[in-house]
Amino acid sequence: MRRITGCLPLAAALLVLAGCGDDSGGGSEETAAPSATASDETEPESEGEDEGEDEPVADVACTDGPPQAVVADAGDEPRALMELTPTAGDSAATTMTMTTTTSTTIDGESLPAAPVPPMTMGMVITVDDVTDDEITMTVVYDSAEIEGGDPTAQGLLDTMVGLTATVTSTRSGAFIDGGYDTEGLDPSLVPLLEQFESQLSSLTVPLPTEPVGVGATWDVATSADLLGGTLCNVYTYTLTSFDGDSYEMTAEIAQQGQPGPLEMGGATAELEELTGSGSGTTGGRLSFPVAVSGSSDITTSTVITADGQTMEQESKVQMELTPRD
Repeated sequence: MRRITGCLPLAAALLVLAGCGDDSGGGSEETAAPSATASDETEPESEGEDEGEDEPVADVACTDGPPQAVVADAGDEPRALMELTPTAGDSAATTMTMTTTTSTTIDGESLPAAPVPPMTMGMVITVDDVTDDEITMTVVYDSAEIEGGDPTAQGLLDTMVGLTATVTSTRSGAFIDGGYDTEGLDPSLVPLLEQFESQLSSLTVPLPTEPVGVGATWDVATSADLLGGTLCNVYTYTLTSFDGDSYEMTAEIAQQGQPGPLEMGGATAELEELTGSGSGTTGGRLSFPVAVSGSSDITTSTVITADGQTMEQESKVQMELTPRD
């Protein structure tokens, strides 16, 4: 249950600012990995600072390429290698339920709270191919509903039913590549879907490439394109249960956005600050390449400027992933 939560608050913020005019900016700096226990920490390489023992190890950084699991504690004996062992043709169905609440101010004045109804999406994941190094799978969205029956919102979600994506990972769960099949999709949705392509990596959990046991902890840093900008996420996983196949984990997450220009639907704005933090759980089995259950609760704070105005927004996103028969 990961990075998609970082995309939604920014999308909502830009939709509000779209009527305020355009503003473009420059500058591009490499995003430093934030601490998973202190989202405002911008120097994760400094090891002796507040709560240092809980921070990700020093060599975790947001870089291009498959994410790496950096083990901080190998856990208790017995230990085993957590390599994925799916079989081509295996499939599983899951349902994701997401609830979002936001509070927004523009130039210090609060906007009326706009309730966002809970959204539910169903996915069927099928393993297409397994080699010694990689796993390829297909994801099909087979249902999409928004509570309350708003016809406009439901109509938008209906266009996603039947949408297909492909995902490739390593045998240790590190995301390699992914993309959606946009043929026949409403052209107005294609730009938004392009933003969600980088979120396909949230389906996989990078596992350690060394033997671990219950109590093991490891850190994973990932980066994602986000409305023309970059979002860095650092996850700290703790293995709470493992029987050789089935596993359960807890996760702590910290998010940090790279300041710079953002674009969405013709609107241009400047991301001044984005930080987030949260926690969650995830569960699955090594005989299937993605987690089939889990939950997360993440709070993201965003500051965006456009046309001389400043928006500050706090978004809380709760997600739950449940398996279906």
